[in-house]
Amino acid sequence: MNFYAFHIGDYSAHTKQLSLMEDLAYRRMLDHYYLTESPLPDAKKTARAICMRDQLEEVQAVLDEFFMLTDDGYIHDRCEREIKAFNEKSGKAKASAQMRWSKPRNANVHKSQCEG
Repeated sequence: MNFYAFHIGDYSAHTKQLSLMEDLAYRRMLDHYYLTESPLPDAKKTARAICMRDQLEEVQAVLDEFFMLTDDGYIHDRCEREIKAFNEKSGKAKASAQMRWSKPRNANVHKSQCEG
């Protein structure tokens, strides 16, 4: 995903206790999660992926507080819901476009009217 809705109020309400470095790590983790649409790896690999190798302690603290460790890596419930909704919407739009373009063309429409 190259875009996700960022709800400032929700974020602020859940992150007031974070230090500046933890806050930065969390935002970068969210961006990385949405960009890759996959769980985050261990703290060391995640810190490297978000360019925060020197803040490994903060990265681990954020992973522990906001993410859940699974066999696939660290997942984030809200991210998973947003990605699923995005993919469902995208799939519906693709199916709609395919149906629209698979319909027989109207013989009365000039070619120049269809291009563009």
